Amino acid sequence: MIPKTVSELQYQIAQTRISPASYSIGEFGDDRSCIVQAPDGDWETFNGERGKKLDLRRWDDEGDACVFFVGTLWAQTMQLLHKDNL
Repeated sequence: MIPKTVSELQYQIAQTRISPASYSIGEFGDDRSCIVQAPDGDWETFNGERGKKLDLRRWDDEGDACVFFVGTLWAQTMQLLHKDNL
């Protein structure tokens, strides 16, 4: 099921084995993939690192931001699995 809201996203990710230490929903997190709502109401996805928002993308649609965020987590998970199998 494709999440259309951050609450759906949070629930769906919780059902996986993705470590909660690798992502942050609703607030900035260092060394994590993040999705937060900006003060202007748009949504931001980024990688938090040393207090900075790297690879920042902005979305005016919550569902689009959620889909992108899922893709980001999926790609990171696949990279980790690939490294473990080398």
